[in-house]
Amino acid sequence: MITQTEEYKKMISHRLEENVKSFKLLYAIQHYGNCISIMCQELDQMISLLFILNSSAIQRKQFMESSNNSHKLFILSREGKKEYITDEILLKYADTLTGWDKSIYEFGFAFSKLSNNFNYGSKDPIKSMGEADRTKLLNYVQAYHSPEFPPDFSLNDLIPILPAIIEQISLNLKKYMEKLQ
Repeated sequence: MITQTEEYKKMISHRLEENVKSFKLLYAIQHYGNCISIMCQELDQMISLLFILNSSAIQRKQFMESSNNSHKLFILSREGKKEYITDEILLKYADTLTGWDKSIYEFGFAFSKLSNNFNYGSKDPIKSMGEADRTKLLNYVQAYHSPEFPPDFSLNDLIPILPAIIEQISLNLKKYMEKLQ
């Protein structure tokens, strides 16, 4: 019989494999908005996985069981009532991250704004981003992919780096899944 942990890992691995394949196909046909959406899905998955990894063993088991059964994540209060894990809780958790985890989270948060307003056919959405978000994107790319990435970058500068970013996300997700017990 398969354990909750094995089932959870299998589910995450399958989705990751499917999304990476989809990303590559969409990238090849220059559907960059869809590529960015896929990257955002995997970044969300990574934050959830990190949250699960940093929970108690009892909560981790319950979170994986909820995920395996397509239920919202929750914790049981002292009174035995369900308290659902909200985006707000995950955002607070993400603020505790450090190193690459924090950098990719900040990148993903800024990046998600691109997928929400991605009219790249007629104008460059990078140019209309706020300075703080542009800086987060720039800092991540310069630190982890291209030290010479131009500070006044455009979407056209970012597009060639997208495959390296999804690859790094994929590698780290796999590394984190290995830590699940």
